[in-house]
Amino acid sequence: MINDCAKSKELSKRFNEIYPAGHSNNKDPYEVADYRLFIKKAKGSHVWDIDGNEYIEFNSAFGPTLLGHCNDEYIRALEDALETSATLSGSNLLFSEDDVEVGEVITKYVPCAEQIKFNMTGSEAVQMAIRIARAYTGKNMILRFTDNYHGWIDNIYGGRPGDLKSEKMPVAEEDPDSDYQTLGKFPGAIRENIILPWNDFDVFKKTMEKYHDEIAIVHFEPIVCNHFGFFPKPGFLELIRELCTKYNVVMSMDEIITGFRLGFGGAQTYFGVTPDICTLAKSIAGGLPMACVAGRKKVMSILDGRKVAASGTFNGWNLGMRAVLATTKILERDGGAAYKKMYALEDKLIEGILTSAGRHGIKMRINDCPGAFFTLFGVEGGRQRVYTPEDMKEIDIPLFKKFRRILQEEEGVITLPAARWYMNISHTEADIDYTIAAVDRAMGKL
Repeated sequence: MINDCAKSKELSKRFNEIYPAGHSNNKDPYEVADYRLFIKKAKGSHVWDIDGNEYIEFNSAFGPTLLGHCNDEYIRALEDALETSATLSGSNLLFSEDDVEVGEVITKYVPCAEQIKFNMTGSEAVQMAIRIARAYTGKNMILRFTDNYHGWIDNIYGGRPGDLKSEKMPVAEEDPDSDYQTLGKFPGAIRENIILPWNDFDVFKKTMEKYHDEIAIVHFEPIVCNHFGFFPKPGFLELIRELCTKYNVVMSMDEIITGFRLGFGGAQTYFGVTPDICTLAKSIAGGLPMACVAGRKKVMSILDGRKVAASGTFNGWNLGMRAVLATTKILERDGGAAYKKMYALEDKLIEGILTSAGRHGIKMRINDCPGAFFTLFGVEGGRQRVYTPEDMKEIDIPLFKKFRRILQEEEGVITLPAARWYMNISHTEADIDYTIAAVDRAMGKL
C-alpha cells in the first residue's frame, strides 16, 4: 500500500510554476495521478519516491533503462570514464578507443550496420536519416505510415493521409484531432510527407508505382511500439524491402525502441528483413542520451567528402560512448543470458495478467513483442497480435487508465500510458510474483 505522497504533491506545485506541461508532453498526459512523482532513489527495477514509498516500475523511462537503475557494472564503467578521461574531449577533434569498440559491436550485431553516424537523441537521428536518404537518392519526399512516431520535429510530427483516391500525390494533411498535432509548427512542413495506412499492401504498392521518382525514404517503426504495438502483417516488411530496392528508395527502419530491446539485432533480426539504414536510440546507452543512424556503406558513404552536413558538438561524446560499450558488454554476456531471463519473466507476467482478467470477467487482449507488451482492456483474444486499429476497436482506454491509477497509487506498480509495459533485465521473479498479485487486486476493484 502506498502511503501519503505529501512531499511529491507539494513539489508538484513548485515544479508546475517553473516547467509548463513538464519536461515532455503531447495532448494525452503522461501522468497517472493529479500530482507528479518525485523519485529520490532507484535500484534495479525499483524506485523510491521522496515520501519513502517503494515502486516496481515497468516504464523504463519510455525505453532507455533496459538495464534497470544503477546497474553496478554500468556505473563502474561510467565512473572509470569520468575519473580517468573526459566527459567530452573534442567533438570530432579528439577520439577514444571506445569509439572503435562501439562501432565494431554495433556493426557485428545490427544486420544493416556497416557504417554509423552518432547523434544524441532519436529525433536527431531521424532527421539525419532523412538528410542521408535525400542526398543519396536526389529525391525529396518522406513516405511514412499512420500511428508511427518519429520524433517532435516539424517535418515528421503528426499528420494524416492525404487524398488517396485522387490522381494527385497523396501529400499528408494536418490532423487537428491527433495527439501529435501542435500549434507553432510551420504550416508547410507536413507537405514533405506522404502518409499511408499501416499494413495496407495495395495502397503502398500503388503509391510507390506512381510516385517513386519523388520518394527519397520510407521510414517506419517495424513494430509500432508508440501505438499499441501494431505488428507488420506477414509479408509487409518484405514488400517494403522489394519496392525500395526496385525504385531506388532508402528503406529506413525506426528501431529507436526495438533496437537492443528485441535483442541486439532488433527487429531486423527478429523479422529477417534488412533495411538500408536504421535509427537507434533509447536502449543502446543504458540510460544516457545516445542515438545513431546505422546503415549500408553504399548509403552512409554519402557523408564522406563533407558535401552532406552532419555536425553536432555532442555526436559521439565520450561518456555516451562508454555507456553504449558498457551496455553491450552486459547484454551480450553468456550468450545473451540477460535477454533470455527478461523474456521468460515477461511471458510469466503476461500469462498472469491474462489469468487474472479471466477470473474477473474482464475482456483482455495482450499484444506483445520481446521486451514490451500492451494490455488492451475491452478487447477479446488473449495473447494475440494486433495489426491495425480495426483489431482493437473495442478498446476501453478509460478502464485501463483506472487500472493504471490503482496499480500506481495503491499497489506501487508503475506502467506507461497507452496500455504499454516495458521490461528490463533487472526485473526479478519476486517482482513478477508481486505484480501478478497486484494486478489481480486491481482488477478486482475495476
